[in-house]
Amino acid sequence: MARRKKNENETIDETTERRLKEEISNNANRSEKTSWNRKMDNMVKLLAEIRPIEEQIIDLHEKRIPLFDQIQELRAQMLLECIHPYEYVLVLEDHCVCKFCDRKLSLPNIDNM
Repeated sequence: MARRKKNENETIDETTERRLKEEISNNANRSEKTSWNRKMDNMVKLLAEIRPIEEQIIDLHEKRIPLFDQIQELRAQMLLECIHPYEYVLVLEDHCVCKFCDRKLSLPNIDNM
């Protein structure tokens, strides 16, 4: 099978390593190697097709960041001014919790109503 050319200044350790690699890589026959190389070429083409899509995804993520910043600012303001909307209030045994602002609220006295 194929042998690699020996470098001029190759050390004994490098020669041993080269021979081991040759022995391992020459285990496959020529048709197996050709088939594998075709598959590798196909994979490289597919990876080249992915690159533009990945760039578009990165651009979309960059466009999304300012929106997330605005959402965080608005949410911080809403937390300070939370009115504890009905759908966010959770009634527990001894207190209530607002799921939006995560504040613990005392149970109101509803006997007088």
